[in-house]
Amino acid sequence: MTVNNPPTDRSQFGVGIICALPLEATAVSALFDTEWDSHLYGKAVGDTNAYSTGSIGRHNVVLVHMAGMGKIAAATAAANLRASFEGVQLAIVMGVCGAIPLRKQPDAEIHLGDVIISEGLVQYDFGRRYPSNQFARKDTPRDNLPRPSPEIRAVLAKLQVEQGRRALHERTIGHLLDLREKLYDVATYPGATEDKLFEPTYRHKHHVDWTCAACLKNDDVCDSAIKLTCDHLQCHEGNLVPRQRLSEPFNPVIHFGLVASGDTVMKSGVDRDSIAARDQVTAFEMEGAGVWELFRGVLVIKAACDYADSHKSKNWQGYAAATAAAATKDS
Repeated sequence: MTVNNPPTDRSQFGVGIICALPLEATAVSALFDTEWDSHLYGKAVGDTNAYSTGSIGRHNVVLVHMAGMGKIAAATAAANLRASFEGVQLAIVMGVCGAIPLRKQPDAEIHLGDVIISEGLVQYDFGRRYPSNQFARKDTPRDNLPRPSPEIRAVLAKLQVEQGRRALHERTIGHLLDLREKLYDVATYPGATEDKLFEPTYRHKHHVDWTCAACLKNDDVCDSAIKLTCDHLQCHEGNLVPRQRLSEPFNPVIHFGLVASGDTVMKSGVDRDSIAARDQVTAFEMEGAGVWELFRGVLVIKAACDYADSHKSKNWQGYAAATAAAATKDS
C-alpha cells in the first residue's frame, strides 16, 4: 500500500531517515515511491537541517541531509528534526559502516555489502584514558545507552524468525535491483575479487619500497602510505584471510547485532577485533549514539563498506549505501 495524497503539514510525517553522506541520501531518495515538495512544509525557526520529503510504502518519510559526520553532528540534526517534524516516531540512521568480518555463529562471515541492523548501541569510545595509555570504557547502567524500545525489539524479533529473514532478504534484493537501474554507477557490485580481508596484524604500508624509513619499522606507517591504495603499496595477497562465501554467488546478507558507535574512524584490525571481543559488537559507525535517545524508536541500518582496518578504502561506499537503503525500505 502506498500513500496517494501528500501530507497537509509536517506533523503527518512519521518516519525520519538520517544520512551523513550525500551518496547515502542519494540511495534513499531513489527508493521514494513518491516525492513531496519539501519547500511546502518548511521547518521550525532555527532549524539548520536540509530535508527531502516523500513516501515509502504507507509511510510519509522525511530524509535528513546531515551537515557532517559524527555524534555531535547527528545529535544536532536529530534535535532539529524533532523540533520541525513533531510526528516522527521512528528515526533510522542509515548508511555505511565498518564491519567485524568474522563472528561467532550465527552468520559467521560478514562481507562488504552486507547489511547490519542494530539490536542496540555501544559507545565504545566513552570512558577514561590513563597515563599508561590504557583505556577503560565506562560500562555502568548509568553510562550505557538504553535498550531499544519495546516496539523496536518486537519488530526485530519478527524480522529474525526464518520467514521474516527470508521475506526481508527477498524484498531487499528486489529493491537493490531497482536501485541498480536508477543508480547504475553507484549501486553496481564491485566484485568478489575486490572484497579483500587481510590478517588483522598485516599493516597497510610500504612493503617493497626500501627507501621509506618509517615503514621499515614494524609499528610505523608513513603519511603517504595512509593515502595510497593496496595495489600501489603492493599489499601481499598471501596475507588475505580465506572465506567460504567468496566462492559462492554473492547476495547481501542481513545481520542483526550490537553496533559500536563513536567519533573515531576505526582503521586498525587489531583494535577492531579487541573491541569486538570485549563488547560483542558487529560493526563500527559514527552517528547512531547522537540520535539514540531523542526519538521513541531508533534503528541503525548500515552496510559494510570496509573492514574497519588500515586497508579500508571508499571503493565500496556506493554499493554499501545501496544495499543499506534497499534493506531500509522494508525493515
